[in-house]
Amino acid sequence: MTEISDMHVCADGTLGDLLMVIDMQNVYLEGQPWGCVRTGEVMERIKTLIDSHAPDNVIFTRYMPPRHPVGTWEQYNIENREINENAWMSAMIDGCGPYLEKYPLFTKSCYSSYGSREVKALASRARRVLLCGVVAECCVLFTLLSGIDAGDKMVYLKDACSGVSREHEAMVENIAAYYAPMHTEVMSCSEYIESKKPGK
Repeated sequence: MTEISDMHVCADGTLGDLLMVIDMQNVYLEGQPWGCVRTGEVMERIKTLIDSHAPDNVIFTRYMPPRHPVGTWEQYNIENREINENAWMSAMIDGCGPYLEKYPLFTKSCYSSYGSREVKALASRARRVLLCGVVAECCVLFTLLSGIDAGDKMVYLKDACSGVSREHEAMVENIAAYYAPMHTEVMSCSEYIESKKPGK
């Protein structure tokens, strides 16, 4: 796994465009307890994004239940114990494997990836934070809003975020677009890759 110190620093001193791949874990595959409608399709788009080398840096996050839950998280842990205690459910999906040998993986115990201090610190050094992964209306949305509050420019990659339904995906896309252009940008993966080509 790449060390944080090995991340690419751009000429302007920032981490450039930081692609944040959120919670691509087995439990979110189609047909699983927390399955989303097109996780497999989204994984293919994420692979295309990374392989294009358009983002300057890439990080992955995963959700793991809090060890010492407080408040409503305690009930959350009780209700989801069977899932949380299943190691396969929490594991990253197979498509992530080769990339996790090259890019760092951070663990958080809340919905927002900004719940990881390391992730929040890296995002603050980025020119833009690109969001993709699952669940669109949960962990991705919470991360989007956390980034906005932190003053980071967020790019919502609308066809690389999977939710529990198409309606929920559309809802999150609308929320992301609401905060444009000050806080957010909304684009497809192909639009983003095209925008990073020389001369654009």
